[in-house]
Amino acid sequence: MRKNKLVLGLLALCLCACSTGNKNQANALDEDSYQAILPYESSDTRSKHVGLIQNTDLRVEMESGLMDLSKKYFSPTTVGYKTHQFLDYDELDATDGSRGLLGTVRDGNPNGLNPSAEEFDTGNGIVTNATILVDLYELDWYTNDNLKGISLGLVVNGELSASDGSSVEITDEKMQNYLEVTFSKLASYMHERFNEINKNIPIFIAAYRLDDSNTTGKGGYMYEGYYKGGQGSFTSLSQEWTLVPSSRFTDLDSSAATEFASFKEEISRVLPDNTYITGEAKFESKKLKKLNLTITAHGKTAGEILAVVEDVKDQMDTFSSKKCDYLITVLNDDTVYALIERASGSSECNVISKI
Repeated sequence: MRKNKLVLGLLALCLCACSTGNKNQANALDEDSYQAILPYESSDTRSKHVGLIQNTDLRVEMESGLMDLSKKYFSPTTVGYKTHQFLDYDELDATDGSRGLLGTVRDGNPNGLNPSAEEFDTGNGIVTNATILVDLYELDWYTNDNLKGISLGLVVNGELSASDGSSVEITDEKMQNYLEVTFSKLASYMHERFNEINKNIPIFIAAYRLDDSNTTGKGGYMYEGYYKGGQGSFTSLSQEWTLVPSSRFTDLDSSAATEFASFKEEISRVLPDNTYITGEAKFESKKLKKLNLTITAHGKTAGEILAVVEDVKDQMDTFSSKKCDYLITVLNDDTVYALIERASGSSECNVISKI
């Protein structure tokens, strides 16, 4: 008897039965996911985000990462989400001298969140016309259709361009100083600019630092602030993406690197020719949290791809950590034929296969 060709559950094992009290909302994918409030209202800021950062994976990581961090303050079981209910395109835009938050602070734009055109001390040298803040994301949390909180994600450059064309890295101390001032200014702006956001509405703000030197093309969240009742607190974060395999991956988690090598060797025995395994890993405080691997094959038959998928599922036990989310993508001639997922805290694998 042929196996069931499609095993549902990669993204949703069950529908969450909890309700956040909003009149219309989607069912959460699981108990740890937020529920979208329906009908979903797209924001005109989408075009702004795309124009500022072209890398789709990076934009998704920024917003999904902000959701993950927000769970410490806004529980998925009690709130649903909307996006950019307050900060629309015009609020952000600072092109052609506009008075937007992404612009430089000056007499004509007192709310600008980038430093003035005068000198900015990076800790490694002075830079003029510094553009630190690149973009800004907003998530709005509701219960019973009432606003319960806001999360804001600031995308910042880790390096600035000097007048001679060289790159100057901002030291952690100088970045922290800039972020604490900017977080507080932004929180005050939200409270004063919008009547719905009174002082009792908590605002969570986190900064995602871009890292052009990182070969994955990703950076990570590195600082956060939480404001409620006129009081603010700050916490340092440490997130990093690495290529797999790489020396950095081995340095951060030698056990996982050894397990990956064993996994790769086993899979290569099934299809040794024209089959490659690469990926990327996300670390938080130097602990492995996500491992995304891609198995790339060329010119394989249905039978060969099925053999790989079955072996991948069997070999997932190679990875011992249960505190990491695993996702394996199987490609054949650039077409996705299977996804194998093992969630953090679980020993079970979920498979979606086109074979």
